[in-house]
Amino acid sequence: MTPMMNSVLSFVLLGIGIVASTHILTLLNRHDTSHGRYFRWVHRISGYLFFSLYLFLSVVMFQKLEGLSVLPPKAAIHAYIGIAILPLIIIKIGIARFYKKFYKSLPVYGVILMIAVFLQIPLHAGLYLISTIRSQYIALSDKGRLVRVNIRIGREIVRQKCVICHSLERVYAHVKSEADWRDYVARMRAKDPAFMNDREALNALGYLVKNLGIDETKMDIQVGMRIILEKCHTCHTIERVFTARKTPAEWVKTVELMRSFDPLLLNDFEVRQVNYYLREVLAR
Repeated sequence: MTPMMNSVLSFVLLGIGIVASTHILTLLNRHDTSHGRYFRWVHRISGYLFFSLYLFLSVVMFQKLEGLSVLPPKAAIHAYIGIAILPLIIIKIGIARFYKKFYKSLPVYGVILMIAVFLQIPLHAGLYLISTIRSQYIALSDKGRLVRVNIRIGREIVRQKCVICHSLERVYAHVKSEADWRDYVARMRAKDPAFMNDREALNALGYLVKNLGIDETKMDIQVGMRIILEKCHTCHTIERVFTARKTPAEWVKTVELMRSFDPLLLNDFEVRQVNYYLREVLAR
């Protein structure tokens, strides 16, 4: 089930809880009992719906937790509050059905339960909906179909996940095509399959392609310069490149000479971008 559907169902859960609470509190506060049967039945039916939907969402959330090796702080708080709701519901049902002498305390448990649900849903589902409304999107191919990917969520995943193994500068120093970023993310996941689930990987890929991606069909001076800064310092100083003055043909020969030392240094696309930069900026 998609995160958007989870968020919508969570707010439905909150709405059902509000209906159940307001009806029973209204009944307890009324002196006129002529419509007492109506209030009790609405409270009972909405209570059953609330409990059923809560159990369904709990199963969905536990399935999501199986794909996470470490819970972020916000997700941990979300999980703990969600788990705490279950004993509150059980206690409330137990008092209503079997322990009538504690019946007067039921409104207190009901209020605590609603506070827990209210803290639970805006913290996660609410923030997700706000992020979805405000965020940018990019369309990526996933398993043969186009999927809209939330850029803001992808950024958060990159910031949370990538720092586990290395600094973010190591990510931001690269510019790659979509295919290269896919390969990069796949290699990171291969090191630890539990590191990132499929949806998180797709969101991270969307952020990387949107902000650090390059279009292989276009020549860009900035892209060429970044490739030079990223690759050339592995064999010699950067100053050696920027202080040299050669003809375009001489630069082409120089780049091919560098590739002969290390065939994996530059791919064909990077060679085109580097030659374009050298021809436009450093050629004599």
